[in-house]
Amino acid sequence: MAVRMSDIADSLRVSRSTVSRVLSGQAQKFRIASDTAERILKEATRRGYRPSQLARGLRTASTRTLGLVVSDISNPFFANLAWAAEQAAEQQGFAVVVGSSGEDPAREQAYIENLRSRGVDGLLVAPAGGSGAAVAHLAKLKDERFPLVLIDRFIDGLPCDGVAVENRKAARMLTEALLNRGARRIAFLGGREEASTHRERLEGFLAALKGKRIKHDPALVLHGDFSVASGQRHAAQLLELGTPPDALVCANNKILIGCLERLASAPAEPWAALPMASFDEVPFLSLLRRPLVIARQPERQLGARAVALLLERLKASPEARAKSAHTERLEVELKEFGI
Repeated sequence: MAVRMSDIADSLRVSRSTVSRVLSGQAQKFRIASDTAERILKEATRRGYRPSQLARGLRTASTRTLGLVVSDISNPFFANLAWAAEQAAEQQGFAVVVGSSGEDPAREQAYIENLRSRGVDGLLVAPAGGSGAAVAHLAKLKDERFPLVLIDRFIDGLPCDGVAVENRKAARMLTEALLNRGARRIAFLGGREEASTHRERLEGFLAALKGKRIKHDPALVLHGDFSVASGQRHAAQLLELGTPPDALVCANNKILIGCLERLASAPAEPWAALPMASFDEVPFLSLLRRPLVIARQPERQLGARAVALLLERLKASPEARAKSAHTERLEVELKEFGI
Protein backbone atom coordinates (compact mmCIF):
# COMPACT_ATOMS: atom_id res chain seq x y z
CA MET A 1 0.00 0.00 0.00
CA ALA A 2 1.36 3.42 -0.98
CA VAL A 3 2.52 5.66 1.86
CA ARG A 4 0.64 8.96 2.03
CA MET A 5 1.66 12.33 3.46
CA SER A 6 -1.11 11.94 6.05
CA ASP A 7 0.53 8.71 7.27
CA ILE A 8 3.78 10.55 7.90
CA ALA A 9 1.94 13.47 9.53
CA ASP A 10 -0.04 11.18 11.88
CA SER A 11 3.08 9.21 12.80
CA LEU A 12 5.00 12.35 13.80
CA ARG A 13 1.96 14.27 15.10
CA VAL A 14 2.51 17.24 12.81
CA SER A 15 0.18 18.81 10.27
CA ARG A 16 -0.12 17.48 6.74
CA SER A 17 0.72 20.95 5.39
CA THR A 18 4.01 20.85 7.31
CA VAL A 19 4.88 17.48 5.80
CA SER A 20 3.93 18.75 2.33
CA ARG A 21 6.12 21.82 2.65
CA VAL A 22 9.12 19.86 3.85
CA LEU A 23 8.85 17.19 1.16
CA SER A 24 8.48 19.83 -1.55
CA GLY A 25 11.67 21.57 -0.38
CA GLN A 26 9.94 24.61 1.14
CA ALA A 27 10.85 24.13 4.80
CA GLN A 28 13.06 27.21 4.93
CA LYS A 29 10.52 29.34 3.10
CA PHE A 30 7.86 28.57 5.71
CA ARG A 31 10.35 28.74 8.60
CA ILE A 32 9.84 25.16 9.69
CA ALA A 33 12.26 24.15 12.45
CA SER A 34 15.26 22.24 11.14
CA ASP A 35 14.78 19.38 13.63
CA THR A 36 11.15 18.99 12.53
CA ALA A 37 12.14 18.97 8.85
CA GLU A 38 14.83 16.38 9.58
CA ARG A 39 12.35 14.12 11.39
CA ILE A 40 9.91 14.33 8.48
CA LEU A 41 12.57 13.52 5.89
CA LYS A 42 13.85 10.56 7.91
CA GLU A 43 10.32 9.19 8.38
CA ALA A 44 9.56 9.60 4.67
CA THR A 45 12.75 7.72 3.80
CA ARG A 46 12.06 4.98 6.33
CA ARG A 47 8.56 4.43 4.98
CA GLY A 48 9.66 4.55 1.34
CA TYR A 49 7.43 7.49 0.54
CA ARG A 50 7.14 8.35 -3.16
CA PRO A 51 5.27 11.49 -4.27
CA SER A 52 2.23 11.08 -6.49
CA GLN A 53 2.93 12.47 -9.95
CA LEU A 54 -0.80 12.96 -10.47
CA ALA A 55 -1.16 14.98 -7.28
CA ARG A 56 1.96 16.97 -8.12
CA GLY A 57 0.52 17.63 -11.57
CA LEU A 58 -2.68 19.01 -10.11
CA ARG A 59 -0.63 21.47 -8.04
CA THR A 60 1.89 22.49 -10.65
CA ALA A 61 -0.08 22.02 -13.91
CA SER A 62 2.65 19.57 -14.99
CA THR A 63 2.58 15.77 -15.16
CA ARG A 64 6.30 15.47 -16.01
CA THR A 65 5.24 13.37 -18.99
CA LEU A 66 6.03 13.73 -22.69
CA GLY A 67 4.25 12.11 -25.63
CA LEU A 68 6.15 10.58 -28.56
CA VAL A 69 4.28 9.54 -31.72
CA VAL A 70 6.32 7.81 -34.43
CA SER A 71 5.21 6.26 -37.70
CA ASP A 72 6.40 2.69 -37.11
CA ILE A 73 7.76 1.57 -33.75
CA SER A 74 8.62 -1.86 -35.25
CA ASN A 75 11.28 -0.17 -37.38
CA PRO A 76 14.64 -0.40 -35.53
CA PHE A 77 15.30 3.25 -36.45
CA PHE A 78 12.26 4.49 -34.54
CA ALA A 79 12.72 1.94 -31.74
CA ASN A 80 16.26 3.20 -31.09
CA LEU A 81 15.09 6.79 -31.36
CA ALA A 82 12.31 6.16 -28.81
CA TRP A 83 14.74 4.46 -26.43
CA ALA A 84 17.08 7.45 -26.60
CA ALA A 85 14.20 9.87 -26.02
CA GLU A 86 13.12 7.90 -22.94
CA GLN A 87 16.64 7.92 -21.53
CA ALA A 88 17.10 11.65 -22.11
CA ALA A 89 13.71 12.48 -20.59
CA GLU A 90 14.28 10.23 -17.56
CA GLN A 91 17.50 12.09 -16.75
CA GLN A 92 15.43 15.26 -16.43
CA GLY A 93 12.68 13.65 -14.35
CA PHE A 94 10.21 13.08 -17.20
CA ALA A 95 8.49 9.94 -18.46
CA VAL A 96 7.70 9.27 -22.14
CA VAL A 97 4.52 7.66 -23.50
CA VAL A 98 5.07 6.21 -26.99
CA GLY A 99 2.52 5.62 -29.76
CA SER A 100 2.80 4.39 -33.36
CA SER A 101 0.66 5.99 -36.08
CA GLY A 102 1.25 3.35 -38.75
CA GLU A 103 1.72 6.22 -41.23
CA ASP A 104 -1.97 7.09 -40.76
CA PRO A 105 -2.67 10.82 -40.07
CA ALA A 106 -6.06 9.99 -38.53
CA ARG A 107 -4.49 7.49 -36.13
CA GLU A 108 -1.79 10.03 -35.35
CA GLN A 109 -4.42 12.65 -34.51
CA ALA A 110 -6.26 10.18 -32.26
CA TYR A 111 -3.03 9.38 -30.40
CA ILE A 112 -2.26 13.06 -29.91
CA GLU A 113 -5.76 13.81 -28.60
CA ASN A 114 -5.49 10.86 -26.21
CA LEU A 115 -2.08 11.97 -24.96
CA ARG A 116 -3.29 15.53 -24.42
CA SER A 117 -6.30 14.26 -22.49
CA ARG A 118 -3.84 12.49 -20.20
CA GLY A 119 -2.07 15.76 -19.53
CA VAL A 120 1.27 15.34 -21.30
CA ASP A 121 3.39 18.48 -21.02
CA GLY A 122 4.63 18.38 -24.62
CA LEU A 123 4.76 16.27 -27.77
CA LEU A 124 7.42 14.79 -30.05
CA VAL A 125 5.94 13.76 -33.41
CA ALA A 126 7.28 12.11 -36.58
CA PRO A 127 4.38 13.33 -38.76
CA ALA A 128 2.51 10.86 -40.95
CA GLY A 129 1.01 13.59 -43.13
CA GLY A 130 2.72 16.14 -45.32
CA SER A 131 0.26 18.96 -45.88
CA GLY A 132 -3.36 20.13 -45.82
CA ALA A 133 -5.98 18.33 -43.78
CA ALA A 134 -3.52 15.56 -42.91
CA VAL A 135 -1.56 17.95 -40.67
CA ALA A 136 -4.37 20.24 -39.49
CA HIS A 137 -4.17 18.79 -35.98
CA LEU A 138 -0.47 19.67 -35.81
CA ALA A 139 -1.12 23.18 -37.10
CA LYS A 140 -3.71 23.53 -34.33
CA LEU A 141 -1.12 22.58 -31.71
CA LYS A 142 1.17 25.25 -33.14
CA ASP A 143 -1.62 27.85 -33.07
CA GLU A 144 -2.38 26.97 -29.45
CA ARG A 145 1.33 27.33 -28.63
CA PHE A 146 1.38 23.82 -27.24
CA PRO A 147 4.99 22.56 -26.87
CA LEU A 148 5.65 20.53 -30.01
CA VAL A 149 8.84 19.24 -31.65
CA LEU A 150 8.85 17.40 -34.97
CA ILE A 151 11.32 14.56 -35.24
CA ASP A 152 12.79 12.90 -38.36
CA ARG A 153 10.35 14.73 -40.67
CA PHE A 154 9.29 18.32 -41.30
CA ILE A 155 6.11 19.79 -42.79
CA ASP A 156 6.15 22.33 -45.60
CA GLY A 157 4.40 25.54 -44.61
CA LEU A 158 4.35 24.74 -40.90
CA PRO A 159 7.27 26.42 -39.13
CA CYS A 160 7.85 24.24 -36.12
CA ASP A 161 10.70 23.17 -33.88
CA GLY A 162 12.28 19.99 -35.19
CA VAL A 163 15.27 17.68 -35.47
CA ALA A 164 16.15 15.56 -38.51
CA VAL A 165 19.18 14.49 -40.53
CA GLU A 166 20.74 15.99 -43.64
CA ASN A 167 18.60 13.84 -45.94
CA ARG A 168 19.55 15.48 -49.24
CA LYS A 169 23.26 15.33 -48.49
CA ALA A 170 23.06 11.73 -47.27
CA ALA A 171 21.11 10.54 -50.33
CA ARG A 172 23.57 12.29 -52.59
CA MET A 173 26.48 10.61 -50.81
CA LEU A 174 24.83 7.19 -51.14
CA THR A 175 24.18 7.68 -54.84
CA GLU A 176 27.70 9.00 -55.47
CA ALA A 177 29.12 5.89 -53.77
CA LEU A 178 27.33 3.78 -56.40
CA LEU A 179 28.33 6.11 -59.23
CA ASN A 180 31.95 5.85 -58.16
CA ARG A 181 31.67 2.08 -58.58
CA GLY A 182 30.69 2.62 -62.22
CA ALA A 183 26.90 2.41 -61.91
CA ARG A 184 25.02 4.67 -64.32
CA ARG A 185 21.50 3.24 -64.49
CA ILE A 186 20.43 3.59 -60.86
CA ALA A 187 16.90 3.02 -59.53
CA PHE A 188 15.42 4.92 -56.58
CA LEU A 189 12.99 2.95 -54.41
CA GLY A 190 11.05 5.60 -52.50
CA GLY A 191 8.44 5.88 -49.78
CA ARG A 192 5.38 8.08 -49.37
CA GLU A 193 5.59 11.13 -51.64
CA GLU A 194 4.05 13.44 -49.02
CA ALA A 195 6.75 12.60 -46.47
CA SER A 196 9.61 15.10 -46.29
CA THR A 197 12.09 12.23 -45.90
CA HIS A 198 11.05 10.81 -49.27
CA ARG A 199 11.15 14.14 -51.07
CA GLU A 200 14.51 15.19 -49.65
CA ARG A 201 16.14 11.84 -50.34
CA LEU A 202 14.83 11.83 -53.90
CA GLU A 203 16.22 15.35 -54.40
CA GLY A 204 19.63 14.20 -53.16
CA PHE A 205 19.54 11.19 -55.50
CA LEU A 206 18.68 13.35 -58.52
CA ALA A 207 21.34 15.91 -57.56
CA ALA A 208 24.00 13.19 -57.60
CA LEU A 209 22.96 12.07 -61.08
CA LYS A 210 22.93 15.65 -62.31
CA GLY A 211 26.42 16.15 -60.90
CA LYS A 212 27.63 13.36 -63.20
CA ARG A 213 25.49 14.70 -66.08
CA ILE A 214 23.38 11.56 -66.07
CA LYS A 215 19.75 12.00 -67.11
CA HIS A 216 17.52 9.97 -64.81
CA ASP A 217 14.99 7.51 -66.22
CA PRO A 218 11.50 8.21 -64.73
CA ALA A 219 10.81 4.46 -64.90
CA LEU A 220 13.55 3.95 -62.33
CA VAL A 221 12.01 6.30 -59.73
CA LEU A 222 9.40 4.32 -57.79
CA HIS A 223 6.98 5.61 -55.14
CA GLY A 224 5.18 3.64 -52.44
CA ASP A 225 5.51 3.66 -48.67
CA PHE A 226 8.21 2.90 -46.14
CA SER A 227 7.31 -0.78 -45.70
CA VAL A 228 8.69 -4.23 -46.48
CA ALA A 229 5.72 -4.86 -48.78
CA SER A 230 6.54 -1.70 -50.72
CA GLY A 231 10.13 -2.87 -51.19
CA GLN A 232 8.83 -6.18 -52.52
CA ARG A 233 6.55 -4.39 -54.99
CA HIS A 234 9.36 -2.10 -56.12
CA ALA A 235 11.63 -5.07 -56.80
CA ALA A 236 8.86 -6.84 -58.72
CA GLN A 237 8.46 -3.76 -60.92
CA LEU A 238 12.17 -3.67 -61.63
CA LEU A 239 12.14 -7.34 -62.63
CA GLU A 240 9.61 -6.51 -65.34
CA LEU A 241 11.85 -3.91 -67.01
CA GLY A 242 13.42 -4.75 -70.35
CA THR A 243 16.68 -3.15 -69.27
CA PRO A 244 17.43 -3.70 -65.58
CA PRO A 245 19.17 -1.10 -63.43
CA ASP A 246 22.79 -1.57 -62.46
CA ALA A 247 22.33 -0.32 -58.87
CA LEU A 248 19.57 0.55 -56.38
CA VAL A 249 19.01 3.25 -53.74
CA CYS A 250 16.39 2.44 -51.07
CA ALA A 251 14.75 5.26 -49.11
CA ASN A 252 14.74 3.29 -45.86
CA ASN A 253 15.68 -0.03 -44.28
CA LYS A 254 12.26 -1.69 -44.57
CA ILE A 255 12.18 -1.02 -48.30
CA LEU A 256 15.65 -2.55 -48.45
CA ILE A 257 14.47 -5.69 -46.62
CA GLY A 258 11.50 -6.12 -48.94
CA CYS A 259 13.65 -5.61 -52.00
CA LEU A 260 16.21 -8.17 -50.84
CA GLU A 261 13.46 -10.68 -50.08
CA ARG A 262 11.98 -10.38 -53.57
CA LEU A 263 15.35 -10.44 -55.33
CA ALA A 264 16.33 -13.61 -53.46
CA SER A 265 14.23 -15.58 -55.95
CA ALA A 266 15.28 -13.52 -59.00
CA PRO A 267 17.73 -14.78 -61.67
CA ALA A 268 21.30 -14.65 -60.49
CA GLU A 269 22.27 -12.35 -63.35
CA PRO A 270 22.28 -9.43 -62.89
CA TRP A 271 20.41 -9.36 -59.56
CA ALA A 272 22.54 -11.43 -57.17
CA ALA A 273 25.47 -9.00 -57.08
CA LEU A 274 23.60 -5.79 -57.87
CA PRO A 275 25.07 -2.96 -55.72
CA MET A 276 22.57 -1.37 -53.34
CA ALA A 277 22.44 1.64 -51.03
CA SER A 278 19.99 2.46 -48.27
CA PHE A 279 19.23 4.55 -45.22
CA ASP A 280 19.58 2.64 -41.93
CA GLU A 281 20.99 -0.76 -41.15
CA VAL A 282 19.21 -4.09 -40.80
CA PRO A 283 20.59 -7.23 -39.09
CA PHE A 284 23.11 -9.49 -40.86
CA LEU A 285 24.02 -7.09 -43.68
CA SER A 286 27.63 -8.22 -43.40
CA LEU A 287 26.55 -11.76 -44.34
CA LEU A 288 25.05 -10.73 -47.68
CA ARG A 289 27.28 -11.32 -50.65
CA ARG A 290 26.54 -8.10 -52.45
CA PRO A 291 27.98 -4.57 -52.36
CA LEU A 292 26.01 -2.41 -49.93
CA VAL A 293 26.34 1.19 -48.74
CA ILE A 294 24.33 2.27 -45.70
CA ALA A 295 23.65 5.76 -44.35
CA ARG A 296 23.63 5.28 -40.58
CA GLN A 297 21.39 7.86 -38.94
CA PRO A 298 22.27 8.97 -35.39
CA GLU A 299 19.00 7.70 -33.88
CA ARG A 300 20.08 8.16 -30.29
CA GLN A 301 21.32 11.68 -30.92
CA LEU A 302 18.07 12.51 -32.72
CA GLY A 303 15.99 11.31 -29.78
CA ALA A 304 18.11 13.08 -27.18
CA ARG A 305 18.23 16.39 -29.09
CA ALA A 306 14.48 16.35 -29.69
CA VAL A 307 13.82 15.90 -25.97
CA ALA A 308 16.29 18.67 -25.07
CA LEU A 309 14.61 21.04 -27.52
CA LEU A 310 11.15 20.19 -26.19
CA LEU A 311 12.22 20.74 -22.59
CA GLU A 312 13.63 24.14 -23.59
CA ARG A 313 10.23 25.03 -25.04
CA LEU A 314 8.49 23.88 -21.87
CA LYS A 315 10.49 26.42 -19.91
CA ALA A 316 9.68 29.21 -22.35
CA SER A 317 6.61 31.44 -22.19
CA PRO A 318 3.71 30.92 -24.63
CA GLU A 319 4.80 34.11 -26.36
CA ALA A 320 8.31 32.77 -26.86
CA ARG A 321 6.89 29.53 -28.29
CA ALA A 322 5.11 31.55 -30.97
CA LYS A 323 8.39 32.95 -32.28
CA SER A 324 10.35 31.52 -35.20
CA ALA A 325 10.97 27.79 -35.12
CA HIS A 326 14.31 26.24 -34.29
CA THR A 327 15.36 23.31 -36.48
CA GLU A 328 18.47 21.16 -36.42
CA ARG A 329 19.98 18.86 -39.04
CA LEU A 330 22.36 16.10 -37.99
CA GLU A 331 24.95 14.36 -40.14
CA VAL A 332 24.84 10.69 -41.13
CA GLU A 333 27.71 8.21 -41.40
CA LEU A 334 28.25 5.99 -44.45
CA LYS A 335 29.12 2.36 -43.85
CA GLU A 336 30.08 -0.07 -46.62
CA PHE A 337 29.56 -3.84 -46.75
CA GLY A 338 31.08 -6.22 -49.28
CA ILE A 339 32.90 -3.43 -51.15
